[in-house]
Amino acid sequence: MKILVTGAFGFLGGRLAAHFLHEGHEVLLGTRRQITPKAARLEHGTVVRICWTDRRNLEEACAGLDVIVHASGMNAQDCALDPVGALEVNTVATARLLGAALTKGVRRFIYVSTVHVYTDYLHGTISEQSCPSNLHPYAASAKAAEDVVLYAQKQKLIDGVVIRLSNGYGVPVHPTVNCWMLLVNSLCRQVVETGQLRLSSDGSQVRDFISMQEICAVVDFLACRTSLRTNIGGAGPVNVGSRTPRTVLEMADVVQARCKTTLGLATELVVKRNPDTPPSPRFDFRLQRLLSLGYKFVHDPTDEIDDLLRYCQREFSRS
Repeated sequence: MKILVTGAFGFLGGRLAAHFLHEGHEVLLGTRRQITPKAARLEHGTVVRICWTDRRNLEEACAGLDVIVHASGMNAQDCALDPVGALEVNTVATARLLGAALTKGVRRFIYVSTVHVYTDYLHGTISEQSCPSNLHPYAASAKAAEDVVLYAQKQKLIDGVVIRLSNGYGVPVHPTVNCWMLLVNSLCRQVVETGQLRLSSDGSQVRDFISMQEICAVVDFLACRTSLRTNIGGAGPVNVGSRTPRTVLEMADVVQARCKTTLGLATELVVKRNPDTPPSPRFDFRLQRLLSLGYKFVHDPTDEIDDLLRYCQREFSRS
């Protein structure tokens, strides 16, 4: 297949592009950045410089494609600082790319959104039937982009698939990728730089952590393993997570154990204890639509942690 991945030198887009290249697809690396593909281990892909305000440029990028995986966008911190930019980057740019895809007859358009569209405090049971209510500029701009894709799907103009992704972690395609604020990535880097695992809280918060290996497998399943003649976007958004939410402390314990097994390092786990902190409510992230499509989970989540620890040791160790 011929696949365009936007944000191809970012955290998620880079891993998706590398995965599709490994699977033998023709991959276009959509980016605004000046970067050498070889530096990001994507030398077999074709770099396509994207200008989000240039209609002709976008249509040229979409020519002859089977699938677009739209993984570029502004992160939560930047969206909070620039709400107008959030709408321009996350929503309007998505609408422009989708318009170019329609013009060029692309069969499937996958937009990678976020679980945070549901609420600013993830708790209780959340399924695809839950009503999104988060007004943060990051969530609101992502939800507006979802609606653009789902409207085109409803009009039967394209197979528009919306993924609502939980907390990913894993190895980036390049050490300068902006991914080191993510909990698991941060912990693995801490280990090799300081010899400690330090949490800024008591770790009782519940999250759904999913490895980049599994994310790539899910997107591959939705993009390539399901016939382009099959309308998979018609059922609505698809939640993508691990099926097993953990507390932050539980995830830190896993990283600590894997550090001993993988790197042979005994590490101290430092937790900020607060006896007045109320217990965190449970969080059940339901994946009915993904499972109903026939997806089977295939990866051990600790494999990605082991790879990430080795990567951090290679890139950031001072010894």
